[in-house]
Amino acid sequence: MATTSQQPHYDVIVGGAGPAGIAAAIAASRAGASVALIEPQNALGGVWTSGLLSLILDSGNKPGIMDEIRSHLRQRSAIADHRDLYDAEAMKIVLDEMCEAAGIDILLHSKISEAVVTEASITHVILECKEGRRSLSAHCFIDCTGDGDLAARAGCDFDLGRDEDGLTQPLSLMALLAGVPKHIREQKGKGTASCLPKLAFLDMLRESGFEPSYRHPSLFSLPNGLCALMANHQYEFSSLTSADLTKATLQARREINHTVEAMRRMPGGWDQVQLVSTAAQIGIREGRRIHGLYRITLEDVISGARHPDAIARCTYGIDVHSPSLKEGGSISNPENVRSLPYDIPLRALIARDCENLLMAGRCISGDFDAHSSYRVTGNAVATGEAAGTAAALCADRKRSPKELPFEDVLNQLQKLRGERVPCVPI
Repeated sequence: MATTSQQPHYDVIVGGAGPAGIAAAIAASRAGASVALIEPQNALGGVWTSGLLSLILDSGNKPGIMDEIRSHLRQRSAIADHRDLYDAEAMKIVLDEMCEAAGIDILLHSKISEAVVTEASITHVILECKEGRRSLSAHCFIDCTGDGDLAARAGCDFDLGRDEDGLTQPLSLMALLAGVPKHIREQKGKGTASCLPKLAFLDMLRESGFEPSYRHPSLFSLPNGLCALMANHQYEFSSLTSADLTKATLQARREINHTVEAMRRMPGGWDQVQLVSTAAQIGIREGRRIHGLYRITLEDVISGARHPDAIARCTYGIDVHSPSLKEGGSISNPENVRSLPYDIPLRALIARDCENLLMAGRCISGDFDAHSSYRVTGNAVATGEAAGTAAALCADRKRSPKELPFEDVLNQLQKLRGERVPCVPI
């Protein structure tokens, strides 16, 4: 039988090292907290790196850690500023350097399997590691798992999918391609990051005898000379079961290979296209939305809601990918909806049902339509930075997030965002 070994106590434990998690860990550490960052993949960055997303959305108005990341990528000539398209390998080393410079204890290849809860507070998390089970304790915890796994393990209530049928947005597996014609790679899409108009790309694939599951297939030209392909949707799978994730991943990888074969048949120099890699992690748009002290709603998005405890402003619109193929296989917005820039309040990051848990990234508290807007990674970084700052203050003062004056969090956040901490090469 595997044993559980007790490990040092931390001020803050962050579950998940995607865009939200790395920002939460860095912010908490810079605010003086001892921090452990837990990640099941072999790299920091989540969908940015293991997921090969290759595109940062809603980052232009985000100061602090988001701006630092873009700056470090720029120094490596690894980001195209006009669309925030980046080199995933460069992103890995930038995040490694930033987290090591912050003094964070990083645990890759480690998954949180259980939360130990006493009197509505998490005391420990149980990790499944290569060496067996480990138990870590902390004063404050932050769920940056994307799917809200830590909050669910702690017994928090949540919403999942649309109200009417529970369906979530589809999954997509990203891929990197070489050999895309130079004149295509050098195009700058108008109003889109895709270097090839999406509907034109769809027509070209259809003329080559292939029907992609995503009706707006996208091709992103990256700074490293490769292109990122996003042309598949895996519909009606849950991100909360290994069986569904397995089926979706196998289906997606098979479709990507068929897509590349069709691209080679397209006229105009496409015959040299090669599949370099598919992502290690399938991209998940939607999992649990954990109940917080405030629920971001569609009305907030429509009205451009303002809040006194605002920690970020979301400028990204409604972006619902069809939950089922019969609904069009593309992107749809609620009828007659126009979004305005709106605030993400600190209260949406504080778990309602657990005294020492915050959330950041796409699992924060909101409804189905609002989630489709705030879920993108520029906002994930901003929410992570705020959650990490709040968690560090909670640990220092031995208080819960619910007891923390939001003015103190905003002041500390502003102070941290005004400081630039350089990467230390490793």
